[in-house]
Amino acid sequence: MPAKRRRWPWVVLGIFVVLLAGKYFLLSRPAAPGPEYVIDLAALHSAAVAAGGALPQRIEVEKIGEFSFPRTLVVAGEGFRMHQMVLLAHRVVWPDSSVVIDTAMAPAATKKMPGSKADPAAFDRLEAAMKKANAIVFTHEHVDHVGGVAAAPDFAAIAKKVRLTREQYDSPKLERGEFPAGTLATLEPLSYQGLYAVAPGVVLQKAPGHSPGSQLIYVELTGGQRFLFVGDIAWTKDNIRLQTGRPGIATLLMKEDRPAVAAQLHALAQLPPDVHVIVAHDPIALDDDLKSGLYREGFTD
Repeated sequence: MPAKRRRWPWVVLGIFVVLLAGKYFLLSRPAAPGPEYVIDLAALHSAAVAAGGALPQRIEVEKIGEFSFPRTLVVAGEGFRMHQMVLLAHRVVWPDSSVVIDTAMAPAATKKMPGSKADPAAFDRLEAAMKKANAIVFTHEHVDHVGGVAAAPDFAAIAKKVRLTREQYDSPKLERGEFPAGTLATLEPLSYQGLYAVAPGVVLQKAPGHSPGSQLIYVELTGGQRFLFVGDIAWTKDNIRLQTGRPGIATLLMKEDRPAVAAQLHALAQLPPDVHVIVAHDPIALDDDLKSGLYREGFTD
């Protein structure tokens, strides 16, 4: 038998091994945690009350849209069935003021996402809430979190309320082309070290990893309930429960610091159960939170 014919089984075997290795390293293997990430609840509480003034009374949520990804892109190694995800905006409410947390994206942009469905009425309520808000803050700078601001029909009416951090503003992940020309130049980025209280009961803590501008947003209500908005550190509560983040291909597609995210997932898993972790895209967690009365559905007047 010619040598070329004898080699082909080894070539096929080599391709098979490469494909298996690629699946393991790009889709299946969870990341090992990097340096420890610390969530100091006592310090967050102190910053929340030191801001002065009454703590907020409640939190409201709007589901602006939904989309879906293959499950293995959400939780490494979890198979290729489609996994539903939601686009959310939250509002922290006092009797005479409010803070909006994340702004999802406009219906036209949502329709570009796989398996998407948008709710234009919910987006309209978000736009109205942003005009009334005292501040608009973001867990990070990806377009599905800042897109509501980028698509605001009256950007000038909300510009002074927008609190993009310096890291979010300077990040290559901020899709500047989504913003109308010249609007970003009107914003004054927020620079802070350690913890920063946006308002009484609302505190920011940097958490770079998923993006350079990722941050935790801690909220403490007047009744003592504690919430931690974690953005896209986790796409589902299963990332925290299983201690398995997104697969290696996320590093290639999003340039995510997976060890940093893994360390943050570990820190989130150590929180006491009375700290309500709010994951940005988890529809099951959203339904559970609404049924338990953690916050209200819909932005009210």
